[in-house]
Amino acid sequence: MTYEVRRDGSGVRLLPEGEVDMHVAPELRKVLSKIVAEKPYLLIVDLEKVPFVDSSGIATIVEALKLLRQGAGSLRVENCQETVRDTFDIAGLTKILGIP
Repeated sequence: MTYEVRRDGSGVRLLPEGEVDMHVAPELRKVLSKIVAEKPYLLIVDLEKVPFVDSSGIATIVEALKLLRQGAGSLRVENCQETVRDTFDIAGLTKILGIP
């Protein structure tokens, strides 16, 4: 997995690229932990270049959401490919993560 982090005012956009599975989730967790420690008002996880997310990737994103909410921040997932959106939908998380 590669990623880019963009900061804009009080928000942060994370743009990972590649599959997010159990092998990549620990790296994603480290990246998200660093961002969460900055206490952004909004963290957007832009999944445009992510063709696959498994349950460990979903759990990692939900963990970041919970941590941000403790500090009055929020997390939104954007630009999901159809298969990734379907995975979040099956998990019942599309509304919670702001996925259209």
